[in-house]
Amino acid sequence: MKFTHLCLLANLLAPGVSAQEAPGLERLAFWSWGTSAQLKDELKVIDQELAKLPELALNNTSQRVGFKTGVTTGESVRWLGVELAGEALADTVVLAPALAKSAIGVVAGYGFPVRFVLEVFDAGGQATVVLDASREDFQNPGCYPVVARFEPRRIKRVRLTAIEPWALDGAETLAMAELLILSGNRNLAAGANVSSSSTRAAPRIWTRGGLVDWITPLGLPVQPEPTGAPGFHSAVSQTAEVTKHVTVSLREPMPIDEVLVIPARVKEVQLWFDYGFPQEYEVEGALNPDFSDAILLGECTDRYEPRPGMNFVGFPVGGRKIQHVRFTAKRLWFRQNDYVFALAEVALMRDGVNLALGAEVTASDQCAEASGMNWAPRQLTDGLTAEGPLIPLPEWFSQLERRQTLESKRSDLVQRIDDRLQGARKQVAHVSIGSLGGASLLSLLLVVRQRRQRQRDAQRLQEKLARDLHDEIGSNLGSIAMISSFANEPDTTPESLRADLAEIGQVAAESAASMRDMVQLINPRTHATESHWLDVIHRLIDRLLRGIETTCEFPPRPLQLEPDVETRREIYLLCKEALHNIARHARASKASVLVTPSEKGLQVLITDNGVGFDSASASAGHGLGNLQKRASMMGAQLHLSSK
Repeated sequence: MKFTHLCLLANLLAPGVSAQEAPGLERLAFWSWGTSAQLKDELKVIDQELAKLPELALNNTSQRVGFKTGVTTGESVRWLGVELAGEALADTVVLAPALAKSAIGVVAGYGFPVRFVLEVFDAGGQATVVLDASREDFQNPGCYPVVARFEPRRIKRVRLTAIEPWALDGAETLAMAELLILSGNRNLAAGANVSSSSTRAAPRIWTRGGLVDWITPLGLPVQPEPTGAPGFHSAVSQTAEVTKHVTVSLREPMPIDEVLVIPARVKEVQLWFDYGFPQEYEVEGALNPDFSDAILLGECTDRYEPRPGMNFVGFPVGGRKIQHVRFTAKRLWFRQNDYVFALAEVALMRDGVNLALGAEVTASDQCAEASGMNWAPRQLTDGLTAEGPLIPLPEWFSQLERRQTLESKRSDLVQRIDDRLQGARKQVAHVSIGSLGGASLLSLLLVVRQRRQRQRDAQRLQEKLARDLHDEIGSNLGSIAMISSFANEPDTTPESLRADLAEIGQVAAESAASMRDMVQLINPRTHATESHWLDVIHRLIDRLLRGIETTCEFPPRPLQLEPDVETRREIYLLCKEALHNIARHARASKASVLVTPSEKGLQVLITDNGVGFDSASASAGHGLGNLQKRASMMGAQLHLSSK
């Protein structure tokens, strides 16, 4: 039997200081001006470049998540494949990782394999490896796309084989939000045939078709610019059952590969990712302006079909010649107390080029001003969204790769600046010991700076807490929706229905508990009867380690040195992750949590008698890197051992 322990030493006396947050301290530590100024200049250059690059949405703006293999199947190798209708020239394969809920919360890079091989095959079955990550662990990319470029070649299908699958939840699985096959600017994989070793069939959430439906947590390929345009907006209606349409007309008939429709985005309301996108609609193409020869390109007749979110909605045309495309809304989108129809852009694509740029647009009606934005039919073919211009897919992926590199460099720079400022803090303290006037001046400067810092900290903490609640509760609601969808399956039995209802109750209870914990963590505790933040940790232990003999030793409350709100949040999330690991993976019968205050801070010791792990080979791919990240964020030391 192995013995595993986790020790966290959190320094509560000297919280971290960033380069932007302590200019007064830097001026006093004049001997470090040169190096600090150089680091800050490097940071400024990186921030300026990041501001010009596309950002990740980092949000499942649609109910559809992607594809996932089964978790209870016994296959020895997990794989997924995408097969094109015919052999075609391609030069890039892109893997878009999934964002989904696991045992420890919402995970970016959910189900992404630890080791894998990515291959392309021609029509004769000849394989070519385009990305080989089979010899060492592949750093989990989070939500950043993994791009495999190669010399242009004719291919028929693509296969991703998980040599070592993702197993953070205990059960092995392979999951992906999207797989794209690029030929220049065009995605050949949209709507292609998907096969796999198994599938986790969760209607509307995890499906094979979800691998090739354009839906990702990345957002839209947009270059951020302030000169964007929101798109087309219909007149407001008081009922949903009103037919409205908008038509894009080319100057002459042209062969079209596909029609791409881009939903509108209104940022003022957080969940309006696909503002005005109708619940029921049809898309037609025609040569004649009266659509007497119309062909149906696509339709949605199910009002409960998942929303597209901030993603393309594609309709294949197959190279037919058309001149006019009409999008007809048959059931409008509910706004607040009324109904509207809106779109950001309609693109008519041929070989990766949008032929509709500047094309004529006519509409059944329109509204020039709505939701604080100015709309116009002509904006439907201007190549713009409200956030900026749409850019080609290869350029977008290249810029996202650049952002990923810069974010990593920025994180390292911030850490170096923090380390230098911590050293400056100590040196200034030593130098000022013999000078009362110097100490007074330093104190005055620090008081002013700390007051401003507290204001910035409060804003940053508010954003973090909002993100925590959005991710946790949003993911749980998605889980409830997924489980509820099982009730409509033809093979549903009373027993399986009762099990699904029990699971819904459990997920709802977890959501309520998470909200209650977060509220009490930030509670200033103005009355002795209110819960202390350590009581929240105690309840978390009771909740997660049911069935395990648990020993808890906490100090008397209140503590002599209480951590700030942000540190309490990080300690809570770190403990939650560690306890989840014990409950899910350790197979332990006993566990203990000891919290001990010291002169410098707080020690949290978590131990169990479970199966343990190989500390020499443990990697970020197995989840332990998250614990180290959280400890680093609060300036703590983390010790992990398994005996």
